[in-house]
Amino acid sequence: MELSVERPLGPEGPGAGVARLTVRFELDADGKGPTPTELGTALDGLRADLDALVGLPIAGAGIARPDRDLTELVETYRPRQRELVDLLRDEGQLTPGEHARLAAHLVAEPKTAAPAPPPPERLVDAPIAAVPIAADRSPDSPRPVPALLREYQITSLRQAGAVRARRQISFSEYMALKRHFEELGAAPAAGPSA
Repeated sequence: MELSVERPLGPEGPGAGVARLTVRFELDADGKGPTPTELGTALDGLRADLDALVGLPIAGAGIARPDRDLTELVETYRPRQRELVDLLRDEGQLTPGEHARLAAHLVAEPKTAAPAPPPPERLVDAPIAAVPIAADRSPDSPRPVPALLREYQITSLRQAGAVRARRQISFSEYMALKRHFEELGAAPAAGPSA
């Protein structure tokens, strides 16, 4: 079993290299490896050796660029937890000054929190069901069942319900279709008399 740590030797580019230290653990006769405690101790030792050989990680070294202002940092990273700000510093994304500024911002954020944006403007105040539909049929002009069957190609009560849901037929037309399909369903059940 092997445990390795590695660190870039310089900024990324064609000449950049990586330093790697590895420790090997022999497995016992029963196939068991090192305990988590032994692995943790070995990892800490490898990191210390790597620090001694190649220096601090690039993230730990000073970042050679000017500090960004607080507004830019907040817009870029949108920090909410101190642990995340610390992680950004450890990964080299933040300079020590930027880290301190964001950490102070997190402490002060509840006092200076921006108000929540207003909800999006609704274009229609009435519910959709309340909007009148021009295609809705009025009960004063019910069409005959054969015409409805032909026009909408209705072959079952379920299809009639779907057409009614789209408000293409009136309630009285739907009820006429319902009676029609109930009669069709009852006619075969009666059967021929002997």
